Amino acid sequence: MTTASTTTSSRSTTRTDLAVLVILAVAVRIPAFTARTHLTFDDGVYGASARAMRAGSQPFRDVFSSQGPLHLPLIFAADLLGGRSANAPRLAAVLAGVGLVIVTYLAGQLVTDRVGAILAAALVGFSGSVLWVTGPLSSDGVALFFASLTMLLVLRWRHHITLRRALWLGLAVSATLSVKALLAPVVVPVALVLLAHRRVAPILAAAGVAVGSHLLLWLPWGPERVWEQSYGYHLEATAARTPLANLGKVLSTLLDRDLPLALVVVAAVGGLVLARSRSSQPGEARLTSPDTLLLAWLGATLAVLIAEQPLWRPHVSALIPALALLAARHRPPVPVLVAILVVAVPIHVVHLWDLLHPEPYRGDTAEVVALLADLPDGALAISDDPGLVWRAGRATPPDLVDTSILRIEVGQITTASILAAASDPQVCAVAVRSTQRWGSFPGLPAGLAALGYSVAQSDDRGRVLYIDEDCEPG
Repeated sequence: MTTASTTTSSRSTTRTDLAVLVILAVAVRIPAFTARTHLTFDDGVYGASARAMRAGSQPFRDVFSSQGPLHLPLIFAADLLGGRSANAPRLAAVLAGVGLVIVTYLAGQLVTDRVGAILAAALVGFSGSVLWVTGPLSSDGVALFFASLTMLLVLRWRHHITLRRALWLGLAVSATLSVKALLAPVVVPVALVLLAHRRVAPILAAAGVAVGSHLLLWLPWGPERVWEQSYGYHLEATAARTPLANLGKVLSTLLDRDLPLALVVVAAVGGLVLARSRSSQPGEARLTSPDTLLLAWLGATLAVLIAEQPLWRPHVSALIPALALLAARHRPPVPVLVAILVVAVPIHVVHLWDLLHPEPYRGDTAEVVALLADLPDGALAISDDPGLVWRAGRATPPDLVDTSILRIEVGQITTASILAAASDPQVCAVAVRSTQRWGSFPGLPAGLAALGYSVAQSDDRGRVLYIDEDCEPG
């Protein structure tokens, strides 16, 4: 029988565990949050997006957004919360990372013991894949927080679904999809729990709220714009899908960024198989068992990643919470676990050093950022690496905050569109940093020269900074 003192002690232990985990999660993300460089392409894109929104530009209407309708508003809120300082937008990523640690620990309490909950939270909180999307700005980290929160609710309510709980599940799913549709596989364990209870009203309520609230978020920005930028844009990808190559990228990313987790998972596989083989629960109980729900989430996510085109390494972070919870639930004996961590953690730190100790810009890159910073007050600049413009303290025209390769492949960014943007009197510089992006347009140098731009800096890798000395910034 649970006594009041036992309950109080349990709550105190939970608070202590969470306090320590949160402090460590924040500490390990401070270097990325305070970095004076952009750490990933997405970090630069969303930093530039935040700066554009500060000036009054709106998502989808002005600022191009390839993610769901909730993503940029959350970055705007984080930027405001951080006092609109240079690094303030990154609060969205850091808070998502801290939230992931909390949610994973609470979910771990539902599927394993205290040690397992701490292990799962630590594996997620210090995962390289997760750190790369919850230190630098990204959509993956924020969406993963909402997906993991959804899974926490699924595990907590799996034995009893009421109409009110179904509504909350629908809202959690909607929040996930409204940041990044790639995290949609969390719908699978939600569906399993709802179907297992064989009640029509909760199923309809959850589905209706999920779809309805998601679509409601389209209205402020215009449904057509949201569809075109968040969904249609991705569906236009023409490259052949490569499931085997994607699977190889998933595995290589896990070994590179998540060696401790990968080794714990391998060691836990035997325990998981044994637990499944000994299970004597009836079919419906199995449908809502923690293993079934977590494996459903993991399997559905892996299937989406294998089919994704293109698959980027940050997408692999979507697998980490489910893997961590399963590994913690079926963890190997303590001596084996300690041996794994002693071997793997130092290697893990070495692989993450660029994130744990970000270096300043150097060489030609530092020179470009300095030249952009020295432009006249109010000057705009455009680049195929918008993070350089953001870190130079300059703004970018809102439609060009995202200059990803996919926008070029689908014809949204062309020589003509770049020259049109460069012809704006307020634009004083064009920085070409990639031969795969703007460096792939052979007519761009001549077009910029015709507009009055001259080469201010170049290197032997085809990277060129063009400056218009006669621009007229507002």
